[in-house]
Amino acid sequence: MKLKNTKKWHTEPNFENLLFFAQRLDELFFDYTLDTFKPPALTSIYLCREAISLIEDIEESIIDNANLEYVLDELEWSLASDPIAKHMLNAPLRKFIQRGDGVKLSSTKVRLEVLERSLNPLIYSELCEDLLANHIDGGSKKEIEKLSRVYASTLINMGISKQHLYDKTQEFFFYGKEIKSFSELKDFFISISPTSHQYEIYFVVSGLIKEVEQSIEIFDLAVVDELPPEVSKLALKNSLTLSSNEVWVEVKGIEAFDRHTARKKAETKLDMVRDLFLLFSHKNRISWNCDSIITQCCEDIPVLIRRPKNAMEKCFDLRASDASNRLNSMIQTLALNGNSFLKFHRAVDLHAIGTTNDLPENQLLNIWIALETLVPSHVYGGGKIVKVSNGIMPILLRNYLSRFIKRLAADLIRWNREETSKALRKIRNSRSKKLYQKVLELVALEENIPILESLYEKLGEFVLLRYRLFEMTELFKKPENLMKKVDLHEKKVAWQLRRIYRTRNLIVHSGRSISYIDTLIENAHDYLDQTMNSVIKYSCGYLSATSLEQAFDMARIDNDVFLKEMRNIKEFDEDNLQIILL
Repeated sequence: MKLKNTKKWHTEPNFENLLFFAQRLDELFFDYTLDTFKPPALTSIYLCREAISLIEDIEESIIDNANLEYVLDELEWSLASDPIAKHMLNAPLRKFIQRGDGVKLSSTKVRLEVLERSLNPLIYSELCEDLLANHIDGGSKKEIEKLSRVYASTLINMGISKQHLYDKTQEFFFYGKEIKSFSELKDFFISISPTSHQYEIYFVVSGLIKEVEQSIEIFDLAVVDELPPEVSKLALKNSLTLSSNEVWVEVKGIEAFDRHTARKKAETKLDMVRDLFLLFSHKNRISWNCDSIITQCCEDIPVLIRRPKNAMEKCFDLRASDASNRLNSMIQTLALNGNSFLKFHRAVDLHAIGTTNDLPENQLLNIWIALETLVPSHVYGGGKIVKVSNGIMPILLRNYLSRFIKRLAADLIRWNREETSKALRKIRNSRSKKLYQKVLELVALEENIPILESLYEKLGEFVLLRYRLFEMTELFKKPENLMKKVDLHEKKVAWQLRRIYRTRNLIVHSGRSISYIDTLIENAHDYLDQTMNSVIKYSCGYLSATSLEQAFDMARIDNDVFLKEMRNIKEFDEDNLQIILL
């Protein structure tokens, strides 16, 4: 979270909710946002479609029938908490989900199809815009928060790239013209609406592709000797020129909602040609420049567009100096030995392969195999998904609340280090405490309310950070609030892990993929990173676990103790609060 460019309209008191909405969208579409604050992978309508697709796969014996209950559980939960679905459905939610021992699979499918027809995504998004406009003009930030999340997720699942949505948010709210009235919000909604366009994309490709020039027509690819004048001019301006063994390749007739999605579709065609060529010539690889030029049907001026970050790159990274220190420390103190060391090393290899491979399906497969490799096979019982889920869940739950605090601390420091330090120095015994401890006490202890109120005033137009501080303070008022949040997180992670595993099976057994695979990769990568960091912590620290079995058991014990102590706390104080931090 970062405070963006100051504009005159930002300081208008009447526009506070609009500024909150703008800052929340900025966070939702930013690549490195904490997973809790990202758009949900699927909203009700897409969970419904997932359930229908799953039933079809069950009928074709691709997926096991047991998977359906988990998807229906998530769909029920989503519908119950979805503000838009409640407006759109004309019958109680229970009417749309038929389940139980006496219910035929075909009956469940038909009722879900009725639900799917009732939740048209375009109408859903338009209703969401109307409700957002109403709440932005004098409503509550809490409702804006709920609506923003489902709105962002719906747009992404409709096929609009997150990068396009991010760019449009920056252009309209932070770097465009001054906003004079709430009515201008309609212009923003129009700018990100799912409007289909025709695109042509031009790539600089290795001359090897000329060997298969006749075959590539089926992929709508063509080697071109001469570029259109405007495209040629832009290429020259950006030094995008051919070497002696390169050619221009045009990808024709790409239909998409935005340039970034169009480029991705075009590059998928090049990927297919490259991989087919490798079937017959293993030592020769067709390659292309990461920069390309794209034209749009309704615009005269072409645009240079670069390859977007792949999903594996959208994660938290240490600075090079910190990373080298961590690496040196791990090499010197890692206590794993024998088969456990080999498995850990294999997981490291798989992580590296996933990071360097550009194909999303391969990335997801490698992450999942790495998780299976790390989790001890003879512990926790059940099938593969049960073992992986039971194995890594204690790690993910134990980290959950501390990650909130660490991200909040980082956001405060990024906003204003001087003001944050000044406020935190007023915390009792602050000199003997670390930054995270002070931020935790700031939001959790009643004695620090005057410090918080003073900080609220300093935050000024950083409405989102002020809201996040307030939200965190409300959360920490009662220990049971935190436990409810942890319990809900456990449910969501379990659902997401099963979705990742189902997608893995879909890729392997049917060759199909899914449209939201990038979201699953981001989540799976985060789960893997947390798991590997935990193994390192238990095997490099004073506990010096010598096997993966020991490391995972230590994580389970730690989480059991943490949950038990948290549930026994009636009121937070300076001492018992520290259990939250690792």
